[in-house]
Amino acid sequence: MKNKNGDVPITILVIGVFAVCSMALFSFYISGISGKETFLRVGIIEQTNSIANEIKFYKSSEIEKNPEELMDIFKNSNSEENFVISGKKENEIYEINATYFENEIRIFGFDFGEKKPMFSVLYRFAP
Repeated sequence: MKNKNGDVPITILVIGVFAVCSMALFSFYISGISGKETFLRVGIIEQTNSIANEIKFYKSSEIEKNPEELMDIFKNSNSEENFVISGKKENEIYEINATYFENEIRIFGFDFGEKKPMFSVLYRFAP
């Protein structure tokens, strides 16, 4: 174990790998796209798709129910704090609209200003 010729290249290699990984993580951090927002958008699309499948289920030949009478989104829009979903029917075409809102200004976790739509899904289909 007295051979120390490999210590310097291995040390440089380890420092280089650490530097490249640190720069990659830093670039993801400054890009501004968080995983939370991505999963939120996917969740909105999934919820819209789920409502469309529910409407198709009620309209199927085995069930033959009226989705407008059974589902709340046709009577009034379902809304949470920053999320609104609504549905309507025109000429046998169903339309589901889901919109996510955020405040205009966010400082230290506090929201200020009016809410603006940040992401919206409009799904039209005929069952």
